[in-house]
Order: sequence, then C-alpha cells, then structure tokens
Amino acid sequence: MAQKFVGIDLGNRKVKVAVVAAGLRGAQVMHIWEQEVRPSKSRETGEAKVEPLDAAIDTALRMLKERGLRHLPTGVALPGGSGSYRVLSFPFEDPRQIAQAINFELDGQFPVPIEELGTDHLTIKRGDGRGRALVVAAKRTTIEHVSARLQLAEVDLKLITTGALAIAQALASTPVPALPVGTAAEIQPVSLIVDFGHKSTELVALGNDGPLAARSMRRGGRQLLRDLKKAWGLDAAAAEVALERDGNIDDPHVRRAMQPLLREIEHTRQWLKAEFGCQVVELRLSGGVAGLRGLDRWLASETGLETGQVAPKESGALRQVQGRDWTRSLIALGTAVATARRPLIQLHDSFDSGGGEGAWFQQHFSTVAALGIAILAFAGVDTMVRIKAAERERDAYGAELEAETLAVFSAALDSSAAVRAKLDEVEGGNVASQIPERGALEILEMVTKAATPKVAALGPNGAPGAELPPGYTTGAGPDGATAIIGPDGSVVPLDPSGNPIFPNDPTTGGPPAGAPPVAEGEGEGEAGPAPVADSNAGILADDELLFASLEIRDLKIELNLSATRATAQDRLGVKLDQVACVRGITKGMVKDRNDRKSFEMSIDHNCYRGSIAVEGIGEDGEG
Repeated sequence: MAQKFVGIDLGNRKVKVAVVAAGLRGAQVMHIWEQEVRPSKSRETGEAKVEPLDAAIDTALRMLKERGLRHLPTGVALPGGSGSYRVLSFPFEDPRQIAQAINFELDGQFPVPIEELGTDHLTIKRGDGRGRALVVAAKRTTIEHVSARLQLAEVDLKLITTGALAIAQALASTPVPALPVGTAAEIQPVSLIVDFGHKSTELVALGNDGPLAARSMRRGGRQLLRDLKKAWGLDAAAAEVALERDGNIDDPHVRRAMQPLLREIEHTRQWLKAEFGCQVVELRLSGGVAGLRGLDRWLASETGLETGQVAPKESGALRQVQGRDWTRSLIALGTAVATARRPLIQLHDSFDSGGGEGAWFQQHFSTVAALGIAILAFAGVDTMVRIKAAERERDAYGAELEAETLAVFSAALDSSAAVRAKLDEVEGGNVASQIPERGALEILEMVTKAATPKVAALGPNGAPGAELPPGYTTGAGPDGATAIIGPDGSVVPLDPSGNPIFPNDPTTGGPPAGAPPVAEGEGEGEAGPAPVADSNAGILADDELLFASLEIRDLKIELNLSATRATAQDRLGVKLDQVACVRGITKGMVKDRNDRKSFEMSIDHNCYRGSIAVEGIGEDGEG
C-alpha cells in the first residue's frame, strides 16, 4: 500500500508544500500548495518578528495543520542561500575510502570552522580514475533550529536538505539531451538548472547519472528589484508591481540587471568543462524570476543553448507531473521524493528513530543477539585491517601534504596547524580577504569607463546635444548650473540670448561650430586639437584615445596608449585615481609617433578584492 510523504520548501517569500504517495511502483504527485510568508507577531509587543526563517516555519506549520499533514513523514528544504557547495577530488574512486577521508579534506574548505557546520556528501562517478565528492554544508545552528521547531510542533521530521539537491532529486528521471554531432567521445553532456530565488540563485549541473556540481550565487530577485527601483525611479512596492505587470527582458534596465547572472552561467560552463570534461547542452529555469517575459529567449541568444522552464519527465518512478507549472514548486516536489526514497543529501541526524523501529528491535532481540555473536568473531581481525589501511592512507596524505607545501611555501609542512600558521604570516592574517570579489572583465570595464569620452549635454548656440568644438566640455559653473568649460578651464560666457560665445566664431566671436580651433603658436596650415588645461575635463572625443595594449595582473595594470594630445595621459590619470581600489598611477614619457602622442601608464591596484566605487559614491551609484 502506498504511503504519503510531505516535502516543504521554506522559501524566503513563499512556502511550498508537496505531497506524494510512494509505493513499490514509484511515487505519484498528490497535491501542491503554496502560501505567502506572513511574518508572525510577538505576543509581548505585537510587532512583526524580523527573523524570516521563523516566519517561513510558522507559515509551513499553519499549512500542515490546516490540511491535517503533521502526522506524515516530512522533509524540509532550507531557504535559498543556506547551503554551501564544494567539489573535492581524491586519488581513488572507492566510495568507502572517500567517506573515510572526507572530513580530512573538508578542513579549511569553508570560512567557518567545520564543527559549526552540518555536512553530507555525494560521490560523483566519472570513470576517469579520479574520485570526486559533492559536499553540501549548512550552519548547524540553522539545521538544529528547524529541527527543534518542527519536532516541538510534533511533525514527523525525516529529512533536511538544500534546494539545489532537492531539484536534482525531482529531475532524477529526466534524461539529458545528447551532445551535438562531432563532439569528442569523452565529453559528457549535462543540463544546467538555474533556480532564481529571492535572495540567491542556485545552479545545479545534472548528468544522466545524477548531479555533478552545484553553486550558490548571492544574487536573486531582491537584488534585481533593487537595481530596477533605482533605474525606474520607483519605490520598492511600485517597482515590484511594475516588474510583475510589465517586466520584460527587452527593457535595457532589466537586461543590465541580469548581466551578473549571465556571467555566472558562463563561468559555471567553463568550470564544468575544465573540472569534469562536461559540456552544458541546455538551460532549464525555475524559481520566481524564471517567469520574467522573454528571459528564456534572451538567455538562449546570449549563451547559444536550448533554454526553457523546468519540466520533470513522466516516468514509472514519478507520475502525475505532466500539465503542471513546476517553476515555483520543484524544490518542494524533490524534497517529498527524497523523503519517500533514499535522499541524495541528508543534513538532519535523526537520533530518535520512532516507536516502530524500537518495537521491531524488541521483538527480534534474540535473532540480533545471535547474529551479533557471529559478527564479533570477525570484528577484531576486521578492525586491525581497517587500522592498518587508515595508517597507510594517513601516511600517503602526509607525504602529499609535505610535497605540495614544499612547492608552495618552499618548506615541507606536515599538519594543518603548520599550514595555518604559515598562512597567518601573511599581512593581517586574514586569508578570506584574499579571495577575489570580481574578475578581469569588471576591471576592464572600470578602465574603459574612465577612458570613454564625455557626451556633450550642451552644444554651440545653445543647441542641446550638439557636438562641442574640440577641447570644450560641459561641467558645473560657479552657480552650480550646467556650463561649457573651455580648454583653459574657464567658463565660456553667454550672449544676451543665452548662446555661448566662442572666440573667433564669425557669428558669436568664436570658431565655426564643430571646427577645430587653431592652437596658440600654430600656423594656419598646422590645424590640430587645442590644448586642454583642465585636468578634470576627462577624455574628449577629439583626443582619439586608442589602446595599443592592456595587461591586467593581480596588483598591476599596464597600459600602452596613444592620443592626439599629451594631456590626455594626465586627464585619464585623474579619472582612474578617483576609483577607490587604485593605489597609485605611474605615468610614462610621451613620445611623438605619426602625429600622435604615445605613452605608457602603470596602475597599482587592489580591484580584484577592494571596492571599485568612485570616491564618495557607492558601487551602486548612491552617495
């Protein structure tokens, strides 16, 4: 007879509950519900609680109570962003050896002590002679808090997992499309599932044999709304309504806000190919943001991959999944399936196995005792063999550690304490501060913005948007209003009609609109760009600044440029020096080459880890 199992997705904004009936012939979907998270109020003050996890748990308990599900075996998926993922490599493929060595390898993999984390792992089989394990970790305090709340409400809690692995469980019977014709035989196809949550985005790589890797990106719908709120000039509530009603990927503001996610997808594709020899053949979208209009079409054009929403395949192992929209409830479904079957990841230690299993043990105590006597006869020999094997494995790891530390530190270290002490010798002793926060593309974008010419907001004769004569730019006058700044840094005067007066123009006393002025001391036959005295003017269009080469290193950027004016180097240096992570700028000698000024610049920076915001302005553009 089939038994019912419950899966709960503790979402940050909505709680989803799925019920499946599982028996010998597989699982069948029975019901799916979802409900907005309603922050519960304190009994003492009547004010809303600030803990979103407690609010989600309260909502889930209400849903279970209203539908009479508290007595059923229940699994819980932690909120998005609660789990951290690592892929560890081993010189052996035996799952038992990997299980024995996993705790040693986990030491130092996470920014908090391993004792403060609840962990579980899944062995990955690739058949290339290397063993791998996908490790999932979550804060032990979070796991224990969820467990205590549900057990206090007398819920039969069987499972705690993460959303990424629940997705893998729900799609276990969904095949991965084949590779394109002509792909190398050793390449393995994978589907990349992108789950857009409210606070985070989970990326899960699924092969035909199960999940290979998972990543969590601390960016989701909340950050998307924050960016659009600023771009649209709306408050948070109005921006959310506008996004749900009129949001479309064709909006340039929406596309700009989705660029970090697109970069993360590309980074994940490259990492999977380098680490596993896998090629992503399709993208599948889930989560609240997956319903954004045109998102699948845009991602398909940007990545060149077949893209669509998640759709579990109807099979003997999972039935009644056709005809449903699973973008919001896939995690709840996977959690229910994991509760009914053997879970891929189990973060909950169930110390109390329940009355049923205890009664079984009492009834079969004599049989168990007889088996125990037979087993104990071999226990001593087996224990000695395991100790010897563990000692050999420890010695092998010790030799490997000494060899690696000798190559890295020029000194052989034989313990994790010695490695930590060596790392603490680094200035500040904070290894986490050395983890890059951005890549070379972001650094390149910073340099490019500083070197981009300004677009004039006011042109000759007061025509808005018209092109200014070379050497002139716009800026703030003494009264704070927009004004035209001359090459010498002074404000260009206006005639009674409000038109700017340029020197030597036949109509206003200045040069003809758009004509290059004659530089002081130059003849009529040697017309060229006028000198620019204002070092804050930035790069101008007629500087014709060109990059011959740009080399971005960890703490240094080397530039080789040319321009029509020598002062372009000074004005570019002023703009780059305003970036917070730039430590110093060294200017090179200016050389004349083919009527152009060539020069080199060297920039000392910490932009991979430090803030790249312009001084006085936050990275998001706020002061």
